[in-house]
Amino acid sequence: PEDAWYKEAVDYVYANGLMNGTSATTFAPNMLLSRAMIAQVVHNLEDNPAAAEQGVFTDVAAGAWYADAVDWAAGEGIVSGYGSGEFGPEDNITREQMALILYGYAQYKGYDVGAGGELSSFTDGASTSGWAAEAVRWAVGSGLLSGKGGGVLDPQGTATRAEVASILMRFCELNG
Repeated sequence: PEDAWYKEAVDYVYANGLMNGTSATTFAPNMLLSRAMIAQVVHNLEDNPAAAEQGVFTDVAAGAWYADAVDWAAGEGIVSGYGSGEFGPEDNITREQMALILYGYAQYKGYDVGAGGELSSFTDGASTSGWAAEAVRWAVGSGLLSGKGGGVLDPQGTATRAEVASILMRFCELNG
């Protein structure tokens, strides 16, 4: 809808080829984003380069729509799996996982990642996983993650396509 809080962000990511719709006429803003989808988004930011290595993860089937994106992003150190050789492509992305991937992409691009936000300013900031804390602090400090209202960051919560579109628009404008 024209008056939706996410309208500008959805228009931005669609117009810039970062995210596609779920059909020719729908975006599905409330649908959760998967780990495969965020890998594809980062791959799209780079104009879909070829991966140096194929089959990086045991659960990413060759020929899957996201295989090239996941393999490329893993090869560049932008994404990582669960430590068991699996990526979890169909798992819903958490907000802290998304922050870590964008942090890795920002480092890959040589962007300034020195911004640091205070997780203690959120009622649930301490629930951020240790492996994601630096990336989440950067995402908060740079204005990419601002919480969900009421002082809640929800680092281990999932992210909708609308939320990711908004974060991606801010990321691109910050580093444009």
